[in-house]
Amino acid sequence: MELLKGKIVREDFLKARGLGNEIPFWIFDYPPEDEHFVRYSIRKIQERLSSHSIHYIEIDLYELCLEIVLRKIPADTINEFERNKGSEKLLKKLQIILKPENIKKEIQQRVVSKGSPELVLLTGIGKAWPFIRLHSILNNLQPVLGNTPLIAFYPGEYTNSELSLFRKFKDANYYRAFRMIDEGTV
Repeated sequence: MELLKGKIVREDFLKARGLGNEIPFWIFDYPPEDEHFVRYSIRKIQERLSSHSIHYIEIDLYELCLEIVLRKIPADTINEFERNKGSEKLLKKLQIILKPENIKKEIQQRVVSKGSPELVLLTGIGKAWPFIRLHSILNNLQPVLGNTPLIAFYPGEYTNSELSLFRKFKDANYYRAFRMIDEGTV
């Protein structure tokens, strides 16, 4: 975490220098059992960003999904649907509402409303599973964020090509992001 805190306030990182025209998407993967520590650390990271006058936005994917769903379907209706049709059918219905394109539009609106932040922190990835998957969100965000760095806090493992949520569920391969902290730098 200390390496992360130091790296994100550097101008080279915020300006995406040295990436050779690659998209400045970073994945901070961590053991799922460290979730509470990571959540606490994210608050400390936000304090550090603020103290350096770095304009950022945090997007909690789970909270975002809840807002999107509850705008379309009241909570009572969701509960009744699950009681009558079951959890599997509810999941399928919610996944239709939470298509990556819909998530992209919502994130784009938030980024624009924040006045083009210098950094995007993507949290709540584990909580949002199985509604959405990180690789599909990242694929859709590429045209939205341009050269704005994004850090996805990922409870699992990323090997610079494969995502494994909670170190149990293999996600589709994703090659466009960098590991935020490599073991070789620790």
